[in-house]
Amino acid sequence: MGGELEMSAAQRQARRLNELQDEEESSLLRNGNETPRAAASLDRLAGGGPSLSRDFAICNTAWNRLSCPTRSALLLVVGALLMLATYEFAVNEGVREQERDNSKQTADEGAWKSWRVFADGGGSGAAKPKDKGAVNEGAKAPKEQKDEDVIQRPEVHRVFNKQTLQNTRAAAKELIAMLHEYYGGEKKAGAMLAKSWQAQWPLYGDFVLTDDGDLGVVDEDSTTDRRRRMGRNKAGKDNDKKELTEEEKAEKARKDERKEARKKRKKEAKALNDPDAMSKEEQKQYQQYKRQRATKLVETMARAILDPSRDRFIIGTIGSSVAAGHDNCHYDAYESQLERTLTPVFAAANMHAIVENAGEGGGCGDNHQNQVFCITHNVSPDVDIIHYSWTYFEKEQPEIQREQLVRWAQRMERRPLVHHLVARGKKNTCSGDVKANVDLETTYATYGYNAFCIQTGLYAGGHDYDAENEQGVNRFGWQHTGDGYHNTTRYGEELPDDDPRKASLGVVYRNWHPGPLGFQVAADAFAYVYTTGLMVALDIIEKDLNAGVDPLKRWFQTERRLTVANPSKYLIERELLKLPPLGDMPEPLFCDPLYCSTDPPSCLNYEKPTFGTPGITVQTQSKWEIWQEPNKWVHFLLTIAFDIVYTF
Repeated sequence: MGGELEMSAAQRQARRLNELQDEEESSLLRNGNETPRAAASLDRLAGGGPSLSRDFAICNTAWNRLSCPTRSALLLVVGALLMLATYEFAVNEGVREQERDNSKQTADEGAWKSWRVFADGGGSGAAKPKDKGAVNEGAKAPKEQKDEDVIQRPEVHRVFNKQTLQNTRAAAKELIAMLHEYYGGEKKAGAMLAKSWQAQWPLYGDFVLTDDGDLGVVDEDSTTDRRRRMGRNKAGKDNDKKELTEEEKAEKARKDERKEARKKRKKEAKALNDPDAMSKEEQKQYQQYKRQRATKLVETMARAILDPSRDRFIIGTIGSSVAAGHDNCHYDAYESQLERTLTPVFAAANMHAIVENAGEGGGCGDNHQNQVFCITHNVSPDVDIIHYSWTYFEKEQPEIQREQLVRWAQRMERRPLVHHLVARGKKNTCSGDVKANVDLETTYATYGYNAFCIQTGLYAGGHDYDAENEQGVNRFGWQHTGDGYHNTTRYGEELPDDDPRKASLGVVYRNWHPGPLGFQVAADAFAYVYTTGLMVALDIIEKDLNAGVDPLKRWFQTERRLTVANPSKYLIERELLKLPPLGDMPEPLFCDPLYCSTDPPSCLNYEKPTFGTPGITVQTQSKWEIWQEPNKWVHFLLTIAFDIVYTF
């Protein structure tokens, strides 16, 4: 009996606690303006309805009691969280979709062949030449290789005939004509895109082809001689200078005075390799360097389009955040613009133009001093041209790393050109005021080394940036729109005027990083020079085809041979300049011969993207797992799992 009384008392106490709780909830639902009927109605809702209904009513009343600013702040927070969740979901879905596409592409690709690049983490082992005089002639035979060290690529059988030549030439001429028109004429475009490099490139009209197909570059100072040799001398033209009138003399004096004033406002750098200040012997050597550099360019383009086993022309870029295109859309980086510009030309030759962007921001300790060691992992091992850009990192003796890169590049499969992109630049010279740069330019002219500066190229067009700067207009300042020639990119001109992206595409420099319009100048300079070299290569190939000579023998055979093209005439098949043996490379100027007179070092770089082959294999007996931190929107740089490792 006593137990039942205790149970009854406990039940009464629990019921009383529930009633007190209901009264407390009802009091929360009431406010000072509620009528007794409304309060009673809320009491019934809270006490008699389901728990979910009571919670909703409580939250609704609490929300109504909040001030308007507080509600707005909460709504913004909730909205931001929803946007973040949506973004993360989309990114994850995109990654999964890309992985599915990659898996499908790998499964669908048919006949593949092994393509040996590195031998078991050691030095480079390029693909074995098919015959004597192949593109990689002189490279070492590959060591025995494991399956995981082998890159696969599809078999290619491409035909280059007269029709292909005509199609390619038409596309190249169309691109050059477009750039001439866009930059205000052939002379102005040539000055900005070809003559403003550290070492001037010859224009298409400066090349000379002899009857047997040899290549020459005329002396720019000999205008009359150039016209005669290219068959363009116009009879009857008076080349004598006219005597200036007094008025013309006065105008010339005023122009000279203004020019001197501008020089005082902005000190010009002294170009160390100035042809106007050279002796005759120095000018002769200068022209020889120019011919060697141009020959390497033409040779690179010819070997790319003639090789029947290739359908890709590849430019690989290493560099800092400038090369990566930071503060811009990937679509607007100079590599993406260059690839789109070159695509129609190489498509006409049944090839793909590919520009690889392996730029890195430096947040993981990357810089020019270590990334050149990873050249064979950062870019494809069969690149035709290498771009290097570390403008804001180069402090102490950067010529060491550039020389290493040039020398190691010549031991890669296709002996690529090395071109240096500088984000800034002097008014009248692109790095030609530094002796170490000039020494690299001349010593490695045979291998095509050169540099392009964005600001030097813009200055070469004649726009008076100094006068504008005095008036408070700094076109090279942060977020300035318009470079003095155009207010947006070519593809930006297609957008409607009220599209905010149109103005954004006209930014020359986002901050220290170039913007889309600044990158367009760089992309156009590379496209202009490479297409010019391609057009000269097509001229030489056409001469051979018309003479009944196999063009492959000129570009892929190392020995000169005598053949009979006509019973009464002997035709000597000559190379423009034979690929110099690797053993004949000059002694290093700056880098340690222990490193830069050998094959490129093996490297393992975990910072994506990379396009080549890792030369080092990570193995462990423990349960290591390679992980990659997702590239979240709040992160400016992609982080990596491991430090870079180098071995020789």
